[in-house]
Parts: sequence; structure tokens; C-alpha cells
Amino acid sequence: MKIIKKESEIFKRKNRGITLIALVITIIVLLILAGVSIAMLTGENGILKQAARAKEETEKAQANEVGILDSYEDLIKGTSGGQWNEEKKVNSPRLVQGMTEVSFILPNGESKGEVVKKGEEGFDENNWYDYKTSKWANTVTEDGSYWVWIPRYAYKLDEASQTIDIKFLIGKTDQYYDDEGKLKTAKRAKSKEEIIDTSIDYYVHPAFTNESSIDYANGGWDEELEGIWVAKFEAGYATGNNSTVVKASNVNYSQNEVFGQTAETGTGTEGWISARNYLDGVYGSTTTAIKYPTFQPITYSMNYISISDCYDISKALTNSGNIYGLSSSSTDSHLMKNSEWGAVAYLSWSEYGTNKIEPFVNNICVYSNITSVYAVTGLTTGATNEATKRTEATDITNINSRIGNTPNNGIYAWDQLTGEKASSTLNMYGVYDLSGGVHEITAGYINNEKGYLETYGSSVVAGGDTSTKYVTVYPHDANKDKNDLEENNTNKNAASDANYGVNTKIFGDAIRETSTSGTGTNSWNGDNSYFPGLSSPFTNRGGSYWNDKSITGLFAFNRFKGNSDYGNGFRPVLVAL
Repeated sequence: MKIIKKESEIFKRKNRGITLIALVITIIVLLILAGVSIAMLTGENGILKQAARAKEETEKAQANEVGILDSYEDLIKGTSGGQWNEEKKVNSPRLVQGMTEVSFILPNGESKGEVVKKGEEGFDENNWYDYKTSKWANTVTEDGSYWVWIPRYAYKLDEASQTIDIKFLIGKTDQYYDDEGKLKTAKRAKSKEEIIDTSIDYYVHPAFTNESSIDYANGGWDEELEGIWVAKFEAGYATGNNSTVVKASNVNYSQNEVFGQTAETGTGTEGWISARNYLDGVYGSTTTAIKYPTFQPITYSMNYISISDCYDISKALTNSGNIYGLSSSSTDSHLMKNSEWGAVAYLSWSEYGTNKIEPFVNNICVYSNITSVYAVTGLTTGATNEATKRTEATDITNINSRIGNTPNNGIYAWDQLTGEKASSTLNMYGVYDLSGGVHEITAGYINNEKGYLETYGSSVVAGGDTSTKYVTVYPHDANKDKNDLEENNTNKNAASDANYGVNTKIFGDAIRETSTSGTGTNSWNGDNSYFPGLSSPFTNRGGSYWNDKSITGLFAFNRFKGNSDYGNGFRPVLVAL
């Protein structure tokens, strides 16, 4: 049996006295002195073989005793499920039905980047991902959607220096190699009442842990995960700039009205208008089926969708007849939770991503030409602190005509030198639209009994006060967040700050650990920090195209009513079953 280098470090115990090896050596010396034959020492049933077997059995028992591993054999294989890549020191991606591996030829001074699928010339089977060089694993599904693998890890966070240190974990275990190559064990949340301090020890990120025994308190799952698949781009409409087939799902829109932009209301102000979107036009009813979204670059971002509809369509991606080739027997699809947003943000902020550089904002607005469309995926102006959005009289045709790395009307695409800096890795291997684009609705809320919970989020809030593996329920201050309060910004801010104050336990979601208050721009990098409160009980992330760079970003979180709006969209997550 092949043993992982230095695996015995796991089983060391203090004050053990004479070790087994020392004891064996002593016996050997005594036996040799007594004239025992070499065969008796080295044969299949010899003393050395028996001692080795005894040592292995002892280590197995010790491994099971501390409850660290699925089994001793899993550690020896270095897989605990078959996914650990010993050379790359990270869990290999768990491919699911419908996925094909892809890599990228990055842009250079002469040309824009290219996509290379497995089986095509230029695809390197042994180097299609390498987290040490910020090359995250990517796949594409049958419709053309891109997905990025976020492998299981533990992290340690320093608020003062705004630093996040990542340790990739072995398979489904809590083990990692430290900087000296020794195997260590990360800590984890063991109760929903525990206050976790990730500035002291490495903790397994909750998005990858089985939290069924603690009521999914931190956004965990119902089993240990080797990693998750995250949509590379926020949800977009089929067609418009892709060849994806337009196909109706079995989920209908739940609102017959939407909150529209001034260009559509015809009144000169924003307001409520008949339900509509880019694909269906004005439909004004709840009998219209949601068309399967696609997750591709240079695609009109899907908007005019409520939190309940985002939740339902995200869970329907694996339904029979879907456009992705996914199967419900091997894959779970769901709306991104805040814990999963945090898992992406923390990895991005680490040395394996941008190394403390926030991605460029997607601040392009194209509403002047296209009815009901405002944001486009995978774009940027290269903004770092631009004060306002860029409203462009442009269209997809102009963007598609880009040559090399030359901007089109000041706009860069995801596959250009400046454009790739809008990703979580500052290259084409990362996740895009995390800063700007549309506000990305996440599966989180406070159960403050406000009417909008049911009106716009009936699917999401079905569990009431109880979190599930699909939804995280945040605490709220019932004294400050009450039904009888007059609805105004002063009271809403007071409620948000009070609710933020009682959120002392949930970690890993890039909220409590990376901000200082529940209102304002007090997240890391000055990103938005508005905690749910009063009539805005739901969460969304990242900011939008109309927010300046000081508000958008990896660590931005916001409150909203949950309604269908021209500036709200979403992103799903896939879990290999």
C-alpha cells in the first residue's frame, strides 16, 4: 500500500513513550542476538510484516477515533472520493453529465483570447487548470453556458490587513498541507450558537460542509462537498448574441407587474408597469413560462425577475428536457446562497485569485437601443473608481466587431487584455460580473413578517425561521424591525443596522467578516453594506451597472424588496451528487 508522504503526522500523539518502531528494532536486535533466522524476520508472516500490519491497524483505529476521515484508505489514496490531485494540491473538478472541460488561450498584445474545448487542438489535458497560477477549472454545458469549479478549502481572515489565506482541503476531509508540507486539520462550526473567529484559526468554509445537524446555520449543505460549480457569468437571455435555443421551462413568472425604468414607463419616472422582458415583450400575466437562461459572455443579462422566480428557475435547470444536458440524478442546481457568493469572493481575494485586487466593474448600460435590456455580461470600461455608469449607444454587433485588444467605444470584452481584469482571477479563467452588471439576487432573507416576504418570495421563505440547504435565514432585531414602524429611510437604516448587529454568528458569506456596519459603504474596499431590514428583507450582491466602483464589488451586499425589477438578476450553483 502506497503511503502519502508524511501522512503519519496526522496520528502523532504526545507523551506516547517508546514508539512501535523503536520497540520493533529492540526486538530485532534481541532476536538476532538469540540466533533467529532472517526468514523469521522478513517472511510474509515474519515479525516485520506483523509489526507493519499492527501499525497500520493502529493508525486506522486512531483515524476513526478522531472522526477526521471517511476511512484510513481514503487518506492513503489522497482522495476521500477520488478527487484530490496530489500534484496540484487541490480537489480535481467533479464533472457532471453535460459538461465538457475547456481552457483558454489568453489575450496578448496582438490578439484577443480564445476558448479551447477538450478534444480540440491546444487543449492540454494535464494543465487545463492550475489554482497556483490562478487558472480555475472551467467547463461548458451543451447550451454553451460556462461553469467554474470552486474547490473545497479552509481559510483564515485578517480584518486589519484585509487578507484572506486559503488552504485547499483533501477530498471531503478537513485536512490540508501546511507551508512545510505537513498535514493539518482545519476547524469547523460545530453548533449554530458557536461564534466563529476566523482570524485565529483556519476554518473549513461552510459552503462545503454538512450542516444538517446544526440547521444549515452558515449556508452549508446536507453532505460534505469536494467543491461547487458556479456560473461563470450572471444569467442571460437565450439568443440575442448566442445560438442557444429558446425553450420554455415548467416555471411561470409570478408577477403580472414589474418595476420599470423611465425609458419604459413613459412617465419620466420609474414605476410599476405591465410585466415584460427582452424575450417575451409585454406579457402582463402569470401564465408566461420562464425561458431557460444561459450563462455566456456578451449576452443580455436576464432581468425583470423576482427572487421567488430566480429560486424556482435555478432549481429547474436539471429538469427533464433542459437545454444544458444536465441530469437531476447526478446534479443539483439552485440559486446561489450568500455562503457560496462568499466562497467565490474569498478565493478571488486570495493569492489564488486576484491577490487583493478587486475586479473591474461591469458598468455598461445599453438601454438606449434595446427594449427591456440594460446590462450585458462580461463587459467593462476598465473602471476602478469611475463615478457613474457608462451609458452607451452601442449594441452587440459593435461589441462583436472588436479587433484584438482595442476597445469598442471604450468598452472591453471578457476576452481582451483589459476585459479579463473584470474576472475573479484577473484572467479568462475566473468568474465574471461579480462587480456590476445586474444586482445578483441571493437566497437569503430575514423573517421579519413583512408582507413582501410572501408577495415576492413565497418559494424562498417557505421554511419560515429555519434555514435549509438552499436558503439562509438571517437574524433580525424584533425591537427595531417592527411592522408598526413608519416606512422611511431613517427607520429602514436603523432596522438594517440593528439587524446587522445581531448577526454575530454567521460566517463565510462576505458580510459580517468583511464589513463594519449594516448601512453605508463599510465593506472591504468601500463596497456597499446594506443589511436587510423592514420592507427590504431579501439580499442581493455585487452592485449593478449604475453603481460606481466605490459601491459595487466582491464584498458588496444590499437589501431589496424581492420584486421583479429592471436591474435585478441572478446566478446559479451546481452541486455534483
